[in-house]
Amino acid sequence: MTAPLWDLRTIAGAFHGTALQDHPVEEGIGGAVLVGDVDPGRLLEAWRAARTAAPVTGRWPVFTLPGDLHHEPTAVEIDDLERAAREVDPWTVYRRHRDEHPMEPWQVESYVRTFLGAERLPLADGLLTVPTSEAALDRWTYETLLADPALAENARRWYESLVGTRTWHPVREAQLVLLPTTSPWLAPAWIGYFGASFPGGPEAWAAAMRQWHRHWGAELVAAFSTTLQFVVSRQPQPGMPAWELAGQLLAVGGSLQHEQWQLAMAVARSDAWFLHDRP
Repeated sequence: MTAPLWDLRTIAGAFHGTALQDHPVEEGIGGAVLVGDVDPGRLLEAWRAARTAAPVTGRWPVFTLPGDLHHEPTAVEIDDLERAAREVDPWTVYRRHRDEHPMEPWQVESYVRTFLGAERLPLADGLLTVPTSEAALDRWTYETLLADPALAENARRWYESLVGTRTWHPVREAQLVLLPTTSPWLAPAWIGYFGASFPGGPEAWAAAMRQWHRHWGAELVAAFSTTLQFVVSRQPQPGMPAWELAGQLLAVGGSLQHEQWQLAMAVARSDAWFLHDRP
């Protein structure tokens, strides 16, 4: 599968008047097209230019590390991935394992004192029965914050940094790849993610991205081997929708070091996501 010369010229023309004007446009493998000389400090601006041009180019833009485009899928592989993205339940594959063992009372006190303040200590006013598990304490903290807007505002410093693109991974070099599809969830046919590097992983990753695209308008911007970056156009409502989405992101981004309540508070107001999974 190759990109004909006229296609390259059409793509270059679609970038006229944008941040990608006059950037070199070259053929990649697997029918993909590479756009060169993109400033690593202006990736989102460049991606948006390519995303806006997608109705003309018929291609989905995604940044990768240089040389990371190494698979040339067949038409059958792409069709199979499209089918799997529609049929696979990704949450039977991506499961977040939580520690359900009881915590010591001093651990609970330290946790609550840190995130909510001494006045919320469970041993002081009976707000929480101890001992409890890490998972139960995480959920209790989230429900406590939702019930008390003033307390949530005071705890903002623990999740504000997760809102928007502030956690996005900076890179020194990147290549802009235009995939020969308009479906961002089919990216696993061409590129990899460490968090999907197991049997059935690419299919589950594709299915998760398709669900996120449909529910939240999530669009893949970058796949840098161990990290994923998305922009989103819709946010979940606080409560169960945000809590469930946060759990999904933590399952796919297995190396994220956040409490689920922190991410749930953030995704309800964020227009971008960052996922991370590494060896």
